[in-house]
Amino acid sequence: MKRLLFLLLSTLILVSCNNQTVKKELFEDGSVKAEKTFEKVDGEEKLVKEVVYHTNGKKYIEGNYKNNLREGYWASWFDNGNLWSEGEFKEGESHGKRTVYHSNGKLYYEGNFNMGKRVGIWTFYDEAGNKKNEIDYDKAPEMKE
Repeated sequence: MKRLLFLLLSTLILVSCNNQTVKKELFEDGSVKAEKTFEKVDGEEKLVKEVVYHTNGKKYIEGNYKNNLREGYWASWFDNGNLWSEGEFKEGESHGKRTVYHSNGKLYYEGNFNMGKRVGIWTFYDEAGNKKNEIDYDKAPEMKE
């Protein structure tokens, strides 16, 4: 019985994995530049994940897609491997908290988006991590993008 259950679960995992395809884009030297994961839905390929790499092989950008739009958590890194930026997306728009770092790993700025628009208080820091200033995008309409 345990063997049958294991076989059934293994088959289910293999079948569900076959719905995804990873397509790679290469740099001229043959190293991986990007990996895009597609899922077959109703006979159509839908982009569900993307990972892009720096020429040194370290990760540059990673995130998920829904309906071919950025969705959920996305992150990007400097070529030295330090985190550069992280934030949430909804329906292709920046939505929720965004945190950005200097290349030395210290906080650069943080704030919130509401469907692509900066909202609330954004705080900015120098390369040593000291607070430089704040902008309240709810009270400073001339500062909105």
